[in-house]
Amino acid sequence: MQVQVSLSRDLSFFDITMIGIAGMIGAGVFALTGIAAGIAGPAIILAFFLNGIIATLTGLAYAELGSAMPQAGGGYLWIKEAMGDYAGFMAGWIDWAAHTIACALYAVTFGAFFAEMLVEFIGLPLPHELTAKVSSLAMVSFLAFVNYKGAKESGFLGSLVTVVKVIILLVFAGFGIIKMLSYPDWPSSFSPFFPTGVSGVLAAMGLTFIAFEGFEIIVQSGEEVKDPEKNIPRAIVVSLWVAVGIYILIAFSLLGAVRADVPSWMYLGQLAELSLVKVADSIMPLGGWMILAGGLISTISAMNATIYSSSRVIFALSRSGYLHRSLSAINERTRTPHYAIFFSYVIIATASLAPIEAVASAASLMFIILFLAVNVTLIILRLRRPDIQSKFRLPLVPLLPAIAAILLAVVSYFLITQVEHGESVFLITIAWMFLGSLFYFAYSEKELEKREEEEVLTVFTERPIEKSDFTILVPVANPVIARKLVRFAELIARKKNGSVVVLNTVKLPPQTPISAPAKEVKKAKEMVEELMNLSVPSGGVVKVSHDVPEAILSTVEEWKVDMVVMGWRGRTFRRDVVLGSTIDPVLLKARCDVVVIRFEPGEKIPEFKDVLISTIGGPHAKLGYEIARALVEDKNGRVKLLYVGSEKEREKAEKVFEEAMEVLQGLNVERKFTVSSSPSDVVAREAENFDLVIVGASERTFLKNFLTGLFPEKVVMKTSKTVAMTRKWVGLLNRK
Repeated sequence: MQVQVSLSRDLSFFDITMIGIAGMIGAGVFALTGIAAGIAGPAIILAFFLNGIIATLTGLAYAELGSAMPQAGGGYLWIKEAMGDYAGFMAGWIDWAAHTIACALYAVTFGAFFAEMLVEFIGLPLPHELTAKVSSLAMVSFLAFVNYKGAKESGFLGSLVTVVKVIILLVFAGFGIIKMLSYPDWPSSFSPFFPTGVSGVLAAMGLTFIAFEGFEIIVQSGEEVKDPEKNIPRAIVVSLWVAVGIYILIAFSLLGAVRADVPSWMYLGQLAELSLVKVADSIMPLGGWMILAGGLISTISAMNATIYSSSRVIFALSRSGYLHRSLSAINERTRTPHYAIFFSYVIIATASLAPIEAVASAASLMFIILFLAVNVTLIILRLRRPDIQSKFRLPLVPLLPAIAAILLAVVSYFLITQVEHGESVFLITIAWMFLGSLFYFAYSEKELEKREEEEVLTVFTERPIEKSDFTILVPVANPVIARKLVRFAELIARKKNGSVVVLNTVKLPPQTPISAPAKEVKKAKEMVEELMNLSVPSGGVVKVSHDVPEAILSTVEEWKVDMVVMGWRGRTFRRDVVLGSTIDPVLLKARCDVVVIRFEPGEKIPEFKDVLISTIGGPHAKLGYEIARALVEDKNGRVKLLYVGSEKEREKAEKVFEEAMEVLQGLNVERKFTVSSSPSDVVAREAENFDLVIVGASERTFLKNFLTGLFPEKVVMKTSKTVAMTRKWVGLLNRK
């Protein structure tokens, strides 16, 4: 049983903006600016700017998806919704690696800074590289233990660390610009602007992309944010461009303040992760100590946060059934996921032994893959699932997410081919994904089925004797409505050379262990067997579950169902559901067509000879045309197409009618366009002369009204005739 807890919405726009800035002002600016300058030259400024654009587009895609599906877990759950269990698992698998390797980047940076402080500033006679590695491992081990004990950084401390970091960087930038302006020829530091060409800019973008992934944290805070649909997108944009501005300012002051025997960008590349420390030490009092302090504080805070987040990713994957149950175990004493923390710690500690360029490249590549998948997911869900509600919507979809995805793919190519260790990082990433695939097919797939069986118990199954080309699932409960539903499905199946599967679910209270109560199962089986007596191939299923929608959805997947036909009693008084607590999840999640029917009163089964279709075109309406043809063709009935709109829609209505005739050709079809400000009144009046009214829609504004009941509910209230509502499953590829 899942228990949903409503979190208090205490975080303001300022709070989540600071959270975003904290996530983006860290090891990237302290350690990677000099390395990236050595790759792109002065064009590192442009690289940061372009990364900001890509991250903004991706961040707003996250904001829309987070608004539509605000479950904890974010990215991998959205990808699972769009592309299935395997894609969802791989997204979570990559997300886990991305967070752990990002933590390793912070650890490597900490080690480099700590060793520099001990060896160069204090003067201890220690080997620099060994000291760096030992100190990074020691700090990671200590913070993993802190996470195991359950200690957390307070919100106040996190904000204080962020403010200190920003002040240190702004002070450094101020001294750098003053130093730069003291050189009469300072513009020469930025010429040529593209010493390594466009490829250098793209490679630097790839290396430093890790610095801009902090917007994820803002979206993950959605349930605790005041007015999230407005504040989250604003906070993403503001925090990103504050970070971008600081990065550009630091790069500008670094390039201008340096004087050496080689171009400043080349010299910064030689200083690598210590460039800020070395330059600060030469241009301002106690500058080296200040940057070291800022870097150490920043990396410790970031390590602590990413050890926490990476362990929670693996914890969530385990709890979802993708990974072994032990990884979601909670320590009884510390109340922390100790095994999840340990496994994340092992990866972090191992990765922290690698060179900083390799660690940064690996983390960036992992996040690029994840963000690319999220952009593609937004496109897919907009196409497949226009019914998903979202209070914030990214404009110009699919154009903007497609641009972001393409740019991310291009950046990843240059990261792999142009940055040192890039090819090795690519091979390691492929190996990680291959390992994840092996684990999924060897364990996760079976574990998901096992856990589903624990929640949904199948107690009776009879498959159709004859094979069919089209399977219709009919979930039933009320015997009177059940007979009408099965008859409706039978007529459609007969036309499509299909079969009908009747499903009856015995629902148990949430706290009751899954078992097969004999009396209820017997009644359910008797109903199913009686309804299976059809003129088309038929089958039956009886399941026991705590969750009826889950039983329906699992049957859809098991039987490769093409259509679900469900009954609707009309508007409920519950404010947390739209069409009903059973219908809503099926409408939103079923990977097949769905037809929801409100039958006219009485026990008589309608003939469905004369059909009225209220339409404005699109795939959902096309499903209505297909159903009408299946019902009417053998009965010499009639179909009436009705488009209700404004005068300016007359031309569009004609196009809609022509599209409908491609499906209804050869039938007795009447077409009518009516100008009215009250479509439900027009439809209800026309409905009195028909056996069935079909409502199909695809445009979001109409479909939103369709799902919230504003249109069909009015029709239902104004007519006693049978009303069917259609939802077409739209996929990029055929399901079968």
